[in-house]
Amino acid sequence: MAKRGEPAILLLFGLPTAAIDWQIAESWRLPAWVSLLAAAVVIVAFGAVLLLPRLRAVGSAIMAAVLYGMPVIGGIARWKLIPSPKALIGDGAYQMQLARGVLMRGIDPYGFNYAGTGMERAPWSQPFANPSLHHLDYWPGTIVLPLPVQAAFRAVFGWWDERLWLLLVAAVIWIVIGRLAPGPVGRMAALAFFLIPGHSLLAVLGDNDLPMVALLLAGMLAIHRERWLLAGGLIGLAIATKQTALIAVPVVLCWSVARGIGWHRLLQACGLGAAVIAVLFTPFLIWNAHAFISDTIVFNLGGGTETYPIQGIGLSAWLLQIGFIHDAREAFPFFLIQLPLVVAAWVMAGRWFAQRRAIGDAIFWIGIALFVFLFTNRFSQQAYLLLGAELILAGLIARLWRQPDIVAEAPVPVAA
Repeated sequence: MAKRGEPAILLLFGLPTAAIDWQIAESWRLPAWVSLLAAAVVIVAFGAVLLLPRLRAVGSAIMAAVLYGMPVIGGIARWKLIPSPKALIGDGAYQMQLARGVLMRGIDPYGFNYAGTGMERAPWSQPFANPSLHHLDYWPGTIVLPLPVQAAFRAVFGWWDERLWLLLVAAVIWIVIGRLAPGPVGRMAALAFFLIPGHSLLAVLGDNDLPMVALLLAGMLAIHRERWLLAGGLIGLAIATKQTALIAVPVVLCWSVARGIGWHRLLQACGLGAAVIAVLFTPFLIWNAHAFISDTIVFNLGGGTETYPIQGIGLSAWLLQIGFIHDAREAFPFFLIQLPLVVAAWVMAGRWFAQRRAIGDAIFWIGIALFVFLFTNRFSQQAYLLLGAELILAGLIARLWRQPDIVAEAPVPVAA
């Protein structure tokens, strides 16, 4: 596996990703020497993985950095240097950095009118205006956690791009996966996560699920090392960062119980996680509870002109296309479909953990639960489905790693 698995993963996922990256460079009309230089670096790095065992870790990291990170850096540079009527950043990532700027000016980012801030120039494929111009549906952790980084960078350089933060988080995920499954297996899992075809294309606009994933994986690493309170705090941060993390919580709880956490420690960890959420939520609830609830809950679950419209490639889009749902903003009880399917995934995960408790099993079932939930969600975009597929693949590969057994040495008899 150490000799063949890593090069095989790089070929299987790296070649399609390289082809997509090449098309991105062609559409941007980048000079040919830039693409050729990146290709040369990738080829040399792959040669190191294939032929030089001591340099495999470095070669894999370089390939992931070039194939995943370079298009993102190119998107940042292009948006910064080349004037364009269209903003080369997704509306979600752009709104995050705008919301922090609003907060640093002492204004509540929830209920704020983002029209006229430049967000209306972000890519939007619908015939009507983006309703996010008047709603911020991201939870407080998304705004607060990166705020010191954004403030410091902007103070030094005078500008900021949300994708800088997301690239930093991507590096953290690479490191954490390597800690969860050390050696070649961890690198293969990380490569599958970042180089799944299409990931770099979506990351160009802002891979804004990464902070939540990083916190979830860090929490699982803490559970793996039986640092229960740290795990509770990290999972709380993940929930406060993005609502989607709630779907992973029952899987994490089942895995923690299977790993041997006592009820006393479990309650302490849950209490700490709830406290973290409360600390981040309370200031905004005190500031303007109506705006906070309207932006983060009603906006996603309600119906009418102020509801996020159905879009993407999931079940909701299918029902809209066949006429079962008549309008993209029509209220529909997707929760009645989601809940039984997600609960079934949770129950299956719990039964699975009764026999198999490896870290890869936990990552795999988190991916299954997220995929099921997001596919049946009101808006199921490509990035959401890709997120579930990334975790499923990474989990399946991470299952190949087995923690070495520690054999206690027998005491040496002492001669009388």
